[in-house]
Amino acid sequence: MDVKCLAAGLLLLLSSCGPGKNEPLKAEEEYKEVDVKSLYVLHCEACHGMDGTKGTSGAADLSVSKLSDHEIKNTILNGNDKGMMPYKDIITSDKSVNSMVEYVKTLRK
Repeated sequence: MDVKCLAAGLLLLLSSCGPGKNEPLKAEEEYKEVDVKSLYVLHCEACHGMDGTKGTSGAADLSVSKLSDHEIKNTILNGNDKGMMPYKDIITSDKSVNSMVEYVKTLRK
């Protein structure tokens, strides 16, 4: 079979999967399919660590955080005072942000 035909067939098959009519998934739609722990691992774990205590690049120790829900949400969406970690363009649904707030609070000791 010709490689171009195989590639075209694969592309056609893949384009038939998903939200419909070749529409790309938006970040918000993708995250509805992913649990909050996966979001944390993807966006937070590198600096905060799996248990919240890593502190890479000056990241806050989440295990001792006293921030309110509002302050945590604000930090997730707008970043910290160092201009790091604004995720408002990545974690966009209220449900995902609120779930992340709740998950971050589980890391407290």
